[in-house]
Amino acid sequence: MNSFDDIRPYTDAELPEAMQRIAEWELFPQIIRFIYPDMEVSEARRRLLDTRNIHQFQATFMNDAIRRIVKETTDGFTFSGLHHLRRGVPYLFISNHRDITLDAFLLQHLLMEHRDTTSHIVFGQNLLSLPIMEVLFRSNKLIRMERGGSPRAFYNSLHHLSDYLNHLVNEERQSVWIAQKNGRAKDGCDTTAPAMIKMLTLGGKGDPLQTLNDLNIVPLSISYEWDPCDVMKANELMQSRYGSYTKAPDEDLRSVVGGIIGPKGHVHLTIGAPLKPRELQPPAGVDLADHVAALLDRRILHGYKLMPTNYAAYTLVTGRRLPAHYTQRTLDRLKARAEALPAEAQRILFEAYANPVLATKR
Repeated sequence: MNSFDDIRPYTDAELPEAMQRIAEWELFPQIIRFIYPDMEVSEARRRLLDTRNIHQFQATFMNDAIRRIVKETTDGFTFSGLHHLRRGVPYLFISNHRDITLDAFLLQHLLMEHRDTTSHIVFGQNLLSLPIMEVLFRSNKLIRMERGGSPRAFYNSLHHLSDYLNHLVNEERQSVWIAQKNGRAKDGCDTTAPAMIKMLTLGGKGDPLQTLNDLNIVPLSISYEWDPCDVMKANELMQSRYGSYTKAPDEDLRSVVGGIIGPKGHVHLTIGAPLKPRELQPPAGVDLADHVAALLDRRILHGYKLMPTNYAAYTLVTGRRLPAHYTQRTLDRLKARAEALPAEAQRILFEAYANPVLATKR
């Protein structure tokens, strides 16, 4: 494992020190009061310090935290497609990306509840700017994805990541979650980056097609009725499109917290069927990465659960009414959500909710 020490999560042997740091965190009492409102902080700290491995930490504290988030901030979390996963078989989950942390952690909750396991998670290094965040994420099987640097350094980091992902799936028999592209889909368009598919093939031992087949790729579709960060995203896109946008130093942290505590309405996760070898084979003259990216786009869109907010936004964007799919209350609430924004940002926010519906009609 030494060759992957720079990007891997903590090992079980390293976990006790991580638990000590979390127990000493100044926000630990507040977090415990949220997760376990009836438990004394001292008792929670004792249990945390008695934790001896990653599975124990995830099965108790982290799973209880996600369960509490679902209860307090959603109108229900549903799922479909779990029957596609065979016990003991590792998968590479490729998911659309809407929330910085919950997209992956809702999958972990589902796997823990129904399979008594979790997957590794690929996150960008930008989420590790605070030392305590690195401790929390690396205690939850985080794999660090480096960004930036010179073209040569960036390529080397992608190759290194690919080596590790292929090692995890094929040799350690561990599953992994990764987003279909860098960053969240702030515009509501769930598209897979061909460059990400090419990255996956860098670490394979066979030809690229065989490498992708060996990874057991499973498409995931996460759908939120309400996006707690929709206003932030709309403002960012407006500034990016019509000027320049500079991310605030604490912006990623605010997005993490906002996504966790903000109301989300109904949330649904669809687990698709693993991609078959014949599906991965591109037609003559078609680039492999482009073909697989387009295949994932279709499968992820097929698994997306359209919500009343998507249909209401479709009406606001196109003028075409679909009253059977939403109520006037949803339409009014969506308008109210955007009323403090400039007109252009309002349009961007409505389009972000409407785009999944528009995509199904193309």
